[in-house]
Amino acid sequence: MIHFLKGALLLLGVLLAPLLHAEDARSIMKQTLDRETGASEVSRVTLTTCRTVKRAGKLACAETPRIKRFDSVRLDVGPAGEDSRSLMVIREPADERGIGFLQYDYDAAGKDSDQWMYLAALGKVKRIVAGDEDEPKTGSFFGSEIGYEDLSALHLEDFTYRLLKEATYRGRPCWIVESRPTDAYAPRSNYSRSIQWIDQERNLTLKLLLYDRQDQPVKQILMTEVEPVEGIWVARKMLVFNVQTRRQTTMALEAVRLNLDIPEALLTQRALTDAAFREGHLNALMQRLP
Repeated sequence: MIHFLKGALLLLGVLLAPLLHAEDARSIMKQTLDRETGASEVSRVTLTTCRTVKRAGKLACAETPRIKRFDSVRLDVGPAGEDSRSLMVIREPADERGIGFLQYDYDAAGKDSDQWMYLAALGKVKRIVAGDEDEPKTGSFFGSEIGYEDLSALHLEDFTYRLLKEATYRGRPCWIVESRPTDAYAPRSNYSRSIQWIDQERNLTLKLLLYDRQDQPVKQILMTEVEPVEGIWVARKMLVFNVQTRRQTTMALEAVRLNLDIPEALLTQRALTDAAFREGHLNALMQRLP
């Protein structure tokens, strides 16, 4: 009888282990998505993109990189700050000055981010949408290897999770978690799955592997230069390498401040089209950067 009970308990443990790991992975992802990022953020950003080659075992630009500099503002909105709005406006190069990107993120499950692009030369605001309701958004952010989906807010309910293992990465104890879109969300995503290395102490993703809809590797994203900004952990540099095109984008925060007072009116389509209104507010905020 004792042997039977031991065997039954062992079998039960084997059956329950995947469920427990799934619940552990979901909890890890929840605390990662819910981590403190500040009620607002103001930053000056440099975006560098180029085709790459390997030299001495390291990736290097094979051409003169395209460099864009832009101002970025984010503000949490809603009764509990559950939603957020972001505005990014190009400063350099001069012939692209004034091109802007506006995004509204929502906490509500199933509600995708709204995104608009303003083309200064044409004086037009273009809403970024998929070709069909059940298709993903395509295109890139400011001509980089960062896709519009990469910028959108993630919802915990849109994915299933699996804890693959624990490991040390760049000297940090990490959870390695696999995420797969649910059947309902999968048609709206460019990716079949992702694997991410999550810092156990800082609840911050340090490395992310993305797989395309044919389950082939497509992007590797690295978060580096992680440091506290006003008590909140921030990755000041993000490197996105497209393994299929061999192109690379580095996004670097040259200066950043958190929890500044930002007028909600700035995070509207008026800021895209009304240069005087936008510049007055942005210039005041940028002067407060270190």
